[in-house]
Amino acid sequence: MRSLSQRATVALVCLCVFFALAVTGVGVVGIVGVRSATDTGKLIAGDEVVTFAATAQIARSMDAAYAVGEEALLTGNPARRSQLARELYTQLVPAVDGELSILQQLHAHDPAAEWKNVALFATRWAAVRGLMVSILVVSGPQPGLATSLQTAYQPVSDQLAGLLTTEEGGAQVGASQAGSKGAATVWLIVATIVVGQVAAAGLALAGSRRMRRAVEPQQDRIEFTEALQIANDEQEAHQLLRRHLERSFPGTAAAVLSRNNSADRLEAVTPLPEGSPLLSSLSNAEPRSCLAVRSGRTHHQSERDPGLIACPVCAGCSGHSTCTALTVGGEVIGSVLLSRPAPYNRVEDQRIQESVDQAAPVLANLRNLAIAEIRAATDSLTGLPNQRAVTDTLKRMFAQATRTGGPLSLVVLDLDHFKAINDRLGHPVGDQALANVGAVLRSVLRVGDFAGRNGGEEFALLFPATDVAAAQAIAERVRAGVADITIPGVDLSLTASLGIAGYPDHAGDVDKLERLADAALYLAKRSGRDRTEIATSIIEPVTASELVPTNGRRPVEVQPAG
Repeated sequence: MRSLSQRATVALVCLCVFFALAVTGVGVVGIVGVRSATDTGKLIAGDEVVTFAATAQIARSMDAAYAVGEEALLTGNPARRSQLARELYTQLVPAVDGELSILQQLHAHDPAAEWKNVALFATRWAAVRGLMVSILVVSGPQPGLATSLQTAYQPVSDQLAGLLTTEEGGAQVGASQAGSKGAATVWLIVATIVVGQVAAAGLALAGSRRMRRAVEPQQDRIEFTEALQIANDEQEAHQLLRRHLERSFPGTAAAVLSRNNSADRLEAVTPLPEGSPLLSSLSNAEPRSCLAVRSGRTHHQSERDPGLIACPVCAGCSGHSTCTALTVGGEVIGSVLLSRPAPYNRVEDQRIQESVDQAAPVLANLRNLAIAEIRAATDSLTGLPNQRAVTDTLKRMFAQATRTGGPLSLVVLDLDHFKAINDRLGHPVGDQALANVGAVLRSVLRVGDFAGRNGGEEFALLFPATDVAAAQAIAERVRAGVADITIPGVDLSLTASLGIAGYPDHAGDVDKLERLADAALYLAKRSGRDRTEIATSIIEPVTASELVPTNGRRPVEVQPAG
């Protein structure tokens, strides 16, 4: 599509150049005979320009239909395919058919050879349109049909380029005929040339701008689609949508709002500028506060006309606002709010809706992927990160500590006599006790600290930028919190033993840090349990007969730090 549009623009510029020559010829012929010059000018300025404009317009429309048809055959998203098929057969194909009819009328009185060329063009387009019918019945990507469509469209594209060249040649012939009649004074010729060149330059500039305005929205849409497909996460996709809308509609402030069902909140997921009225209106806002989310349709509002039901979310926005629901599979996942001083017209509303419809399924897929990743790294019983997440976080925090030179403390926590609790009170009570330990850890730990479940009754705590002494103080608060855990109706006495090791005080690598923390934990177990021990250079080794290790791990002797 872009290639033909560029060629059409070049042809338009060439036509304007020849039009300038034609104006020169008209001026010269005017001295010899006003009537002849007028007729020649009308021929060039009227018939050739109109025919060329019709040919350029059908080039844009056919390219757009082909691009949508090809995308529909290649996309793996059924909802996207249905949307594209609807756009194809309700807008693009009918537009091409109508413009083709106009083109045929313009060539109705052409010589038989030229008319035959136009008829062949119509026949080839009919073949392409016939292939597009398959989009209505296919399911899943159809690369074979897409290749057939490309093969069928190539002759249409080439012939269309030939028609544009023919129209350009006709303009040259007309200009040559007009120039051949000249025989007037030099000053009149010079004046006529100057006027013609100025007029041609103005026409070329206006035509190029008009053509760019017609093509740019489609190019922006293609660029936006390609950017969405490579978005890393939901946050990046939100930012892409906001920037795309603000770039497409100058003077617009855009905000993407997300429906948080778990917290029953409507939240802005793109940054809000300082002083934005949304900072206040979104405070504790429920999803139903947004009329677009509530109705699943676009809501328009302005300062002068708030409507029968005013939306409390966009009520404070100055000027005019339009809020479009983000809908996927009939479910509203959020909305996109745009506001600016001038109202949005019907064409702009349609472009906004198209952009939102493009982004909605991508945002939904990225959200589902993020949820799946969180669930895969979360222990379902305690709600804490699982063993895999503990390992990954320890490596990441240790690498950061080595880069910054700051301390890092690792605490390993193990519940005392937990097997006896399960045997005496049952596994449901044990599970509830583990869940309560997770709650204690979340309440005690600071922002930036990390807690995860290693498995069984063992937990791991990470304290970045925290030395061993400070880590011990936090560990003691955790130990006290575990000891305070109670379960109504159950005679439960729960304690925990904790082992602490730190970087760079005790270890210079991750494996040694883990071994030292484990050894300190086993020392706490051997020393009477319900206590916290710090790894030191000398810790007596423990034996398997002294302690039954948890999670199948063998007791480890602490080696001298260094």
